[in-house]
This record gives sequence, C-alpha cells and structure tokens, in this order.
Amino acid sequence: MKREFADLRYIKDIVKSEFKTKYIEDSTFKGYITLVNIKEVAKSWRVDTEKRCILDKGYNWFAMYPVDKNFSITAMYNENYEIKEWYFDICKQNGIEDGIPFEDDLYLDVVIVPDGRINILDEDELLDAEKNGLITAQDVELAYKTKGEIIKTFGNNIKELEKLTNKYLTLIKEKMVRKNIDMERI
Repeated sequence: MKREFADLRYIKDIVKSEFKTKYIEDSTFKGYITLVNIKEVAKSWRVDTEKRCILDKGYNWFAMYPVDKNFSITAMYNENYEIKEWYFDICKQNGIEDGIPFEDDLYLDVVIVPDGRINILDEDELLDAEKNGLITAQDVELAYKTKGEIIKTFGNNIKELEKLTNKYLTLIKEKMVRKNIDMERI
C-alpha cells in the first residue's frame, strides 16, 4: 500500500504550487477538502485518445477526503476552472498527518470524464500488490466493492458530482484568496 498526500508532493512534474486545506463537517460532507494551484510544471500531462490535458501551469486540483469513505475525489480543473475529470482514488483509509490529508491507496482508480465516460485504471497494480503481499485479499474485495459504489453513486450523476465539487471548491478558493502560501519543490 502506498500513502499519498494531498499536497501532491509525490508528483515530480509539479515544480511549484500553492496548497490549502480545510476541514468541513456539514449535512453533505465530513472530511478534508484541499486545493493545489499549480504554478509551474516540469511537463504537462495529457490523457486519453483526445489528449485531454489534466496537468499544466495554472491548473487547479481540488480534492475531497471523506473521513468515512474508502475513496478520495480529485477534481482537475484548467486555469479557467473548467472541469477536465474527476479522479477517484480507492483507498483503505483517509487520514491526516502533520496537518496534510492523505490516503492509503489501494491502487484501483475510477475516472469520470464530463462527457460521461468512465475509465477504470490500475487493476493490474491492485492484483500485483495482492500477489506480492502488499495488500490482503480483503483489501482487494474492499477495492472492488468501493469501485462499484463510486460508479453507482456518481457514474450517471455527473451534474450532482459537479455540483458537489464546485460547492466545496468555492469554500477553499475563498480561503486561498485570504492567505497565500507557495510551496517550492526541490
């Protein structure tokens, strides 16, 4: 299992960024929300057959780390806050360490694109991790169960997914405007 932090320190192509996090507890969501404004990149990322850009200078990655779910959601926005995709990391748990939210990643991922396409990623990594003793058979079962819940809840509900992420994005953007902290990558 790998631990991934919300400040995106594990993504080497992000050279400079601004990071904010906030704890939310309301009738819709309980957990941490984060926003990484990407200031400088070593290289941009393009995905799918249409070469859709999901990482570049000026892009904003907004994430939600619910305390009671086995996934996190990263909504990837361009410099104009137009959604490019929602990336669901399936995890054993979400938590916080030294003030930074994290997930203990179970490898399997679900991507939902605004046009309705759903992509399942890294199933091979999930099965290899079990084979190599990095995760248990119960972890694999949890990953597949969570994948099904994500698709059932959000797969045919893109308008609600967009409404959810935009609602909390607005809250964290307000916090970012009030106080700027740049993080340099070395």
